[in-house]
Amino acid sequence: MPERRQYLRQSICAPCPPTIVSFAEDGKVVAVDLSEAGMGVLSARNLEMGLKLQLQFTLPESGTVKANGRVVWSNASGRAGVVLSNLLPASQEGIRDRLSVIALAQAETVPSYTGSFIGSLSDWVTGPLTLNLPVLQHGVAEQRTGVYVLGHGNGKFHVVRTGRADNLQEGLVAYIGQYDQFLFAYCASRHDAFLRECRLYHQYRPRSNPSHPVRSPGTAWDCPVCHGFK
Repeated sequence: MPERRQYLRQSICAPCPPTIVSFAEDGKVVAVDLSEAGMGVLSARNLEMGLKLQLQFTLPESGTVKANGRVVWSNASGRAGVVLSNLLPASQEGIRDRLSVIALAQAETVPSYTGSFIGSLSDWVTGPLTLNLPVLQHGVAEQRTGVYVLGHGNGKFHVVRTGRADNLQEGLVAYIGQYDQFLFAYCASRHDAFLRECRLYHQYRPRSNPSHPVRSPGTAWDCPVCHGFK
């Protein structure tokens, strides 16, 4: 059973810059929320419950933070909760300072979304996250099929493009520099990804999508919304 949090966690996704956390010689994850005693992370690899980690990350207010960590929960979407321990007093103070800065930034730019984003979509996607190479490399698994939502935001996320990819990480790399932020979800199959992409397209009618999503060659898939392939 996952351990209960004793401290309120603050999101450190957009509009704040991403925090990359190192936990081994070549192991890195993306921190998505932070408290005085733990953090939520997004990982391109599976992190098993109970896994003990030696963590290192950098905060603008205090520089490098080193701590022991233990994974207390994880799921199939790459999210995990990590409890921190053995923090030096200076690091604890740095985390408190970072949380204060985040709270102020989020109070000034309360996240909101176009369309009916709050509700159905936010229940099954991860993000918004900054669209750059470190976040994709360490936060999105390789060779996983999925859907994505691309856009821009400074407190208000604007959906500009939706899509799907057989290799989600590789597909998103192509959009670095074109869009600021992204959301994503892994899918059980290519067919599942097509169905979800169709629903996203009809929900948002994003201006950067040239046309309705196309089905994969050799399939008889149909759009679950408009049934335009029948």
